[in-house]
Amino acid sequence: MKIILYVVAFALMIWALVEQTLAKPNLYVQIIAIIVFFFVMKDLLNKTPSNFDKDNNDTNHES
Repeated sequence: MKIILYVVAFALMIWALVEQTLAKPNLYVQIIAIIVFFFVMKDLLNKTPSNFDKDNNDTNHES
C-alpha cells in the first residue's frame, strides 16, 4: 500500500513539473503536489532514526 502511495506521489510531482512548462499552469495541481510532497517527506523522515537523541544521551552521561 505504501509503495502505491509513493508511486502516485511521484507521478503527481512529475505532472506538476510538466504543468510548469505550459503557458498557463494549473495552480491547484502544483499546490496539491507540494502538499503531497511534504506529507511523503514527513513519512519518510519518520522512518529514519534521529541522531539528536544519541548525541543528547552521550553528553548527559559525560557530566
